[in-house]
Amino acid sequence: MEAGFIWKGTHSNEKGLKIISLPNITTPEKREEKIIIPGRDGYLTQSDGSYEGEVKPVEFDIKHDNFDEIKTWLNGSGEVIFSNEPDRYYKARIINKLDLARVLEKFHSGIIQFDCQPFGYLQREVMQIITPTTIYNQTNKDSEPYIRVYGSESITLNINDKVIKFTNVENYIEIDSELMECYKNNTPLNNHMYGEFPIFQVGENKISWTGNVSKIEITPRWRCS
Repeated sequence: MEAGFIWKGTHSNEKGLKIISLPNITTPEKREEKIIIPGRDGYLTQSDGSYEGEVKPVEFDIKHDNFDEIKTWLNGSGEVIFSNEPDRYYKARIINKLDLARVLEKFHSGIIQFDCQPFGYLQREVMQIITPTTIYNQTNKDSEPYIRVYGSESITLNINDKVIKFTNVENYIEIDSELMECYKNNTPLNNHMYGEFPIFQVGENKISWTGNVSKIEITPRWRCS
């Protein structure tokens, strides 16, 4: 990958940006509360296991006449890939107003601040399975997958020791563990699902089912710190 970043599917080079600096490679910070107990040395910590997001700044120069195009592109929410971490993307939104400072007659400089969710996601892949199988999470974090089950009527899906039951399935049903939603083509079907939303733990994950299932498509959303 060329030096720079990809935002909403477009590389910064295509927009004429010369990158001065990319974000440092860091690990996410766990949310912790420091607890002071009177009469006791030091402190205790309490955590719910969640992590903070992080603002990742990019500094750049640009020789460009159409600044409106740049300002339209560097806006809103999307997915960003940095060239110093080319194997993953971050879910992010741009939180600062783009302010281009003139440094020479035809050159301007600026800083973009990407407010990123705590984990990077490995590049997208869709797995298709037609028989019970075992998949492996080779990252260092549990993942929250998107799963589409093709079949009909009553279906029971087994992932490790978790059992998920679906009722009145017509053609297919979708579950999104990140959103904690069950649906079909954006129509909510949470009342057709019984059980916990599945997680792919680090290491081995066994998948099997009963019922009339033709295939299962899985977007594992492997994530890493």
